[in-house]
Amino acid sequence: MKKTFLLIGLLVVLLSISTALSTKQDDTNYRKYLHQDRKIEGKAGVLLTALGQPEHYEFDFFNRYLTQIFNAAFPPALKPIILADRGVVLLDPDNATATVRFMPQRLVDCFGNDKNQDGQDYARLDLRWVEPRDKDSPGHYLWPEHKNGYSDIVEKVAIKILCNYYGKMPDKKIPYMHQHRMIFKEIEMMLAQEFPGVPMRWALAMYPETIEQAVDELIHEQVKTIVVVDFFHVYSALEEFNSLFPEIRDAVAERAKIVFAPFAGAYPSYRKAYVKMAEDEILKLPKEKSKLLILTRHGFPDIPGDPYPELARVYYYNLKREIEATLAGSNTHVLFADTDFAGEDMDPKEKRLATFEALEMGLEDGYDYIVFILVDFMSENTDSIFAHPTESLEPLHFEYTGEVPYYDFNKPFRLELRHGTTTIISAGCPVGDRYRPFISRGFFDAAATVLRGEPWPEILIPEEKKKKGMF
Repeated sequence: MKKTFLLIGLLVVLLSISTALSTKQDDTNYRKYLHQDRKIEGKAGVLLTALGQPEHYEFDFFNRYLTQIFNAAFPPALKPIILADRGVVLLDPDNATATVRFMPQRLVDCFGNDKNQDGQDYARLDLRWVEPRDKDSPGHYLWPEHKNGYSDIVEKVAIKILCNYYGKMPDKKIPYMHQHRMIFKEIEMMLAQEFPGVPMRWALAMYPETIEQAVDELIHEQVKTIVVVDFFHVYSALEEFNSLFPEIRDAVAERAKIVFAPFAGAYPSYRKAYVKMAEDEILKLPKEKSKLLILTRHGFPDIPGDPYPELARVYYYNLKREIEATLAGSNTHVLFADTDFAGEDMDPKEKRLATFEALEMGLEDGYDYIVFILVDFMSENTDSIFAHPTESLEPLHFEYTGEVPYYDFNKPFRLELRHGTTTIISAGCPVGDRYRPFISRGFFDAAATVLRGEPWPEILIPEEKKKKGMF
């Protein structure tokens, strides 16, 4: 199975290689989260946080995000090798997937510049061609004379994102922040209605200055307890416990109490967005037609000690049951599959079902309809628009020809294809007026649970024994 170069494609490969060498994640912060004092003291305020993928390409975001993942995933002995700075990485924006050396007319760096600080064209400098790590990966040019302080591997991934993702979008825009701002606005309105006088701010995890500013503003409003809700369906050590949450603690600096709220995936209100999408896609189809609904997860790296897999059960198990109940009698089979960290190359022991494998099996079994719904994202982003279709639809050799046809960010990014007698639909993420209110309500409910002093929803459930095979 060919592994295309996605947002963190090379990262995926390296993470799989390093699993055996990875040190167990420190679970101290996770245990503190489970046993934290959840009582509001004094005036409360709400801090909403999200990753912050920028509308227009910004290297700083991707540098921080990829570096954070590398630092969490790799043991100290490997980091000097993997994160080495050997010079300025350069790619041809029109030939960014080249696997063999060629004569470039133009080369760009991780900031999108085609000239160095002296105004010299990169393509005219004395460069070195760096061969691909394997036959399916691209190579790159390197200007070794100047080390810019950035990891080569991060630079290379970032340039690919610039050229092959942002470069293919209408107006070179990614919808993540546009769609997130609408969620922020809806939650603020709900808070004002039920909890007047409770201020709210939002900040972006990959922009630490926004966290500091938001916290300072809440403190300035005499807030004594800050309720934090992060915009992930399920929390992890990688994203929250050992990265974002300590960042927030540092910003607060003991000036207020902090309560980290339950994650939204534990609430039926949040899951309803995906249930509604399944209803809309499946129930309009002829009842007698056979349907395969693939609940598409991003996938999670096998990082020892990260609590994500055990926390995610409450979200995934309940979501599947709720969707199956809604679609009862519709001749639909429902299953989960992962876009990343699955397939033979990433998962040799076949513990996970890859989305491309689910598609292949569905086609072999002659389903009339195969529908993908992306259940790990609440907004469209580079993964949902590029990584998912490229990976999941690889058996159909899917690729965009020209500009990506996504012109209305107030609707899910939907793709529909035909293969023989099968209709294949990628329904996208729950955005727009029809689905977003459920997402907003889920995050609001997480904050409201703390503000009301209510018991938390169940966030840990026993693991079910897995059945062998797809069905």
